[in-house]
Amino acid sequence: MHTLEHNSIRRLPEHWHWLGTRIRLGLTPDEPRLIATYLETGRQACLADLLHPWRMSEQSFQTLLATALDRQLPWHWRTHCLNHAHQPLIQLERFAQSRSEWRPQFVVLVQRLARADMRPGEPP
Repeated sequence: MHTLEHNSIRRLPEHWHWLGTRIRLGLTPDEPRLIATYLETGRQACLADLLHPWRMSEQSFQTLLATALDRQLPWHWRTHCLNHAHQPLIQLERFAQSRSEWRPQFVVLVQRLARADMRPGEPP
């Protein structure tokens, strides 16, 4: 059982990437808990030293924002992703406050969010 637990912990980054892919492609847009699971899986992978916290937070933010901006996806899924994009951005802000070399990248991400064009997609 200890080996199974160790193997499942080692697979956290793979699982996190798969959850991100499901979010980005809108494969289950009626499952809002997917985003919370994605963010928590990334956090667990960081705690296990399997992902770097900056990388995980940045990728999570990028995934959620890209999904929110994708006009091919359902509007409710896009807005749900936008509503959760602040969570990894808060983590990035904490990192940027403690490491000056990360501040420029943080500013770029904030600017991307500020310029987000959330117009609805074209009707089918």
